[in-house]
Amino acid sequence: MGLHVANSFLDLWRASGRDHELGKTGSLPAPLDRLNGETLAARDGAHPLAFLTGAELLTPCTGGLTGDIEIRAGSLVGGEIHARLRVRAAKEIKARGTRVALKGYLVREVTQSHTEKVGDQENTTTWIEVLATEIANVPLIEIAVPATLAPNDEIDLAMLAPAPKLGPPSVHLGAYMVVWTLQVEWDIAAGADERVAAVIDVAQNPDLLRSGVLSLGPSAMMAAWSEGEVSMDVDPAPPIAPGSTLKVNVRWPSASGGRGARVELYADLKMALPVRIAAAALATSDLAKGSEITFEIPNDAPPVFDGAGLSLRYRIRVLIDRPLRSDLAAERNVVIG
Repeated sequence: MGLHVANSFLDLWRASGRDHELGKTGSLPAPLDRLNGETLAARDGAHPLAFLTGAELLTPCTGGLTGDIEIRAGSLVGGEIHARLRVRAAKEIKARGTRVALKGYLVREVTQSHTEKVGDQENTTTWIEVLATEIANVPLIEIAVPATLAPNDEIDLAMLAPAPKLGPPSVHLGAYMVVWTLQVEWDIAAGADERVAAVIDVAQNPDLLRSGVLSLGPSAMMAAWSEGEVSMDVDPAPPIAPGSTLKVNVRWPSASGGRGARVELYADLKMALPVRIAAAALATSDLAKGSEITFEIPNDAPPVFDGAGLSLRYRIRVLIDRPLRSDLAAERNVVIG
């Protein structure tokens, strides 16, 4: 039995490279502006964002401050964010006020082009640029931070914030990324604001997946599934954790002939082509009598989610390859997250 499994979800995009496009740059809003420049642009067909993380994009502190926001691990969609602000003033800060907020961003790759006419000829240059859009801004008015600081003044403050109620979670989808941040800003009159920020890893909440709030498809949370004579049972029962093993017991009693069969695992991202994560080839005779396929789910496989104009679903597909005729296929959904 031939088996192909992606070692990493992001490696499926990294295979296209990150080659820079001469003279092209990208720019993201603060505080995700640390790598602004040529790192955020690449040749057409490349995927520069697949090589980056939210933490690498972050400028954690502006020049008037030293320190950071420490985030306690374990934040879930619909839960709480526990953090601690520890900063020291590198200079005198006199602000009109302070703002504490939970902010979310959709970071994405966009195809850009420029056409230049030289005489009778038109030359078009196309490249990939990384951009970002703010998708959420939740003020945390109950957290009081001093607006005036003398040089070397320190702040050590525990902070509690609500995680996004329904998501989306923090995800990296190769060409898209959802980044959540906790930010404290000092509003400086007639000058650049001071800021300290941290990236928050907000995981998908299994209770949300089980609640029925997300439309997952009738088979997505089932261990045993059949339609007509085709059965595809999974072990363990969904949701399946990234980095774990998924066993698929598949049986198609009437399968015969053809050039063979495949069992495949796909990720379906809204407004993008399906991505095949794993595939196993087998003889139709093995499919007819029933076979067990084992897939290793990549550690970085993003969870099923809806939000920020995106959605991600996973499906298992069994296909009978028939030469000179249309293939036969059956599918079921499965939840990873």
